[in-house]
Amino acid sequence: MQMVRHVINLMLPLILGLGVVVPAWANDITIMSSSLSSRTSPPEGLYLDVNVEFDLPRSVQDALNRGIPLYFITEFSIEHQRWYWVNKPIIEASLMTRLSYSPLTRQYRLSRGGLSQSFDSLSETLTILKSLHGWRVSENPFIDSPEDCVAEVQVRLDTEQLPLPMQVTIGENDWDLTSDWHTVDFDQSVTNPQKDNEQ
Repeated sequence: MQMVRHVINLMLPLILGLGVVVPAWANDITIMSSSLSSRTSPPEGLYLDVNVEFDLPRSVQDALNRGIPLYFITEFSIEHQRWYWVNKPIIEASLMTRLSYSPLTRQYRLSRGGLSQSFDSLSETLTILKSLHGWRVSENPFIDSPEDCVAEVQVRLDTEQLPLPMQVTIGENDWDLTSDWHTVDFDQSVTNPQKDNEQ
């Protein structure tokens, strides 16, 4: 992922110099903060916290209020950086959050990781949706040589989950809700103590 962005950054001035029209990148979702920490008590593992900010476009709200559910995907990865070759994936995880509205009960429903909550207002629902806490991304609570690793997270609206007729007719700009890949800070707790002792 970092290599792709590096190539794009190198080529962008040349493309602009040639007068080629470059489409704008989708940055409608902003990752405000993120952190990765380790838990050694059951259920042990690596846990991710992510806070995002975005506005739901009017056309997306209208579709939601007509009973069409929205699916947000949070993707996380850890790669071991290698100067001599492409980075080696260490951990890859994804989590789906489903946002729906029932015209019958006039309630919004948020489903994430097997848990569901109902809310009376969209603003209240979005507040919870924008904050992801305690997502277990790995059963292993430690990372070997974290100083040589990079962790990234991205949040996006998955338009492929929409009904097929909508996928054809939706306005691209309104529905292209995607964040940049955001570098996640490591907590010191993720370092494998056995590796430290070996050194």
